[in-house]
Amino acid sequence: MGPTDENIKIPPFSPSLLPGTLDPLLPASYRTADDDSLTHIHIPEPDYVAFLTQELDLQKINDVFRWLWIAGWPMPPRPIHHQLILGREILITERMDLHLVWTTGQIFLKPIPPFLLEASFWEDHLSCREGCHCPQDPDTSCKKGLRARALGILSSYTALVSHKSDFLIAQDRHLIPREVEWSAWRTLVRKIVGIKDIDHKVDQRFLYGELRLDRLNLIYFLSGHMRMYMLRWHKYTAFFRDNLSLLASGTVYIAVVLTAMQVGLATSLADNSAFLTASYGFTIFSILGPLVVAAAL
Repeated sequence: MGPTDENIKIPPFSPSLLPGTLDPLLPASYRTADDDSLTHIHIPEPDYVAFLTQELDLQKINDVFRWLWIAGWPMPPRPIHHQLILGREILITERMDLHLVWTTGQIFLKPIPPFLLEASFWEDHLSCREGCHCPQDPDTSCKKGLRARALGILSSYTALVSHKSDFLIAQDRHLIPREVEWSAWRTLVRKIVGIKDIDHKVDQRFLYGELRLDRLNLIYFLSGHMRMYMLRWHKYTAFFRDNLSLLASGTVYIAVVLTAMQVGLATSLADNSAFLTASYGFTIFSILGPLVVAAAL
């Protein structure tokens, strides 16, 4: 997208889908954490940039973007009715970086922020000022990044809500405001899908659809963060219940390998330096591996 692209200075759709004023469309408050991990509560007004930066935050997932191919496919998410066919319970999240993340029997979806269905909000708070040269000269008035994230979540819902059955489910699960009518939704989808080169105008995260949580956890841990993307378990009993088969298989495998190595040490392999090195390394792994995993949890 070039620096003079007018698409970053006008709303991506019109008219608005929700009647009335802006105030009821905003959350009552939002929270941030400082460098000392202290939580602070704020209200959206009047610093809309700070509010939108937090509301649409994708930094955590974009930190590992180059590895997202391990967690999902570069394709749009499947419709909501198909998520139910797959046996996934829809869990509401207000965290943008959990939107479309799934695990066994569950998928996290962020409801469409109602203010994103108000065209004037895009014009006032998600459009660049005159003379803004994105991205060559970004500053605090440049809204390209915020706009790309906002457009990304709307784009994801054009795939999630394809049929009227999806629309009714979405409204029942509070993903789309009940005030939005089906005809208005179809008009919005046509506008969003009709945006030229939309893949270059949404945040890079939305080049991928559904992302698998256990693989995100693995990516996040191995990429140097030394912690999980999101823990599913708040009690060890729940962790062991959900992973009993995996833990049992891993334990049996380690036991078999250690037994085989013990047998090997009783034969002529005891004089083989490569075998001794492998045996030593695997023994250390079998001792420290479970401790490292336990510490990470």
